[in-house]
Amino acid sequence: MRWTTAQMDTIRELGHLGADAVRDEIERRYGVSHTTHAVEMMASRIHTPLKVQQVCPDCGVVGLRVNRQTGLCPRCTERLHLEEATAFNDLLIEERLEAEGTMTDEMRRGYDAMRQRNSRLCRKHGLKTLSERRREGKATV
Repeated sequence: MRWTTAQMDTIRELGHLGADAVRDEIERRYGVSHTTHAVEMMASRIHTPLKVQQVCPDCGVVGLRVNRQTGLCPRCTERLHLEEATAFNDLLIEERLEAEGTMTDEMRRGYDAMRQRNSRLCRKHGLKTLSERRREGKATV
């Protein structure tokens, strides 16, 4: 069986997947069956390596070492770490603002309510206010 230019281009295109994968793809695309040995020989003739190399699933770069934990190339791994750190930072800021705003507002309302209650009691019973007591030096607060 003769080799076509398209089949040789397939070897060049998918050589990083190995001889068996190239053989299967040629059969799928063109309906021509070659042996694995024939694919290896043709790759040797056209100076194309058939060494299986890792491919980054995110960016598609071929031949770089893929991180075993993330399954990504170094660049995509660093981008993933940056995205995770940014998301965590956003979460922390949101929690801080929520806690700061809620607690401050609740304490401010409680303080205002207590001042109002004390003021009413002082007026109702004719007692001296806190500021008057401080001026006299009798405030125990």
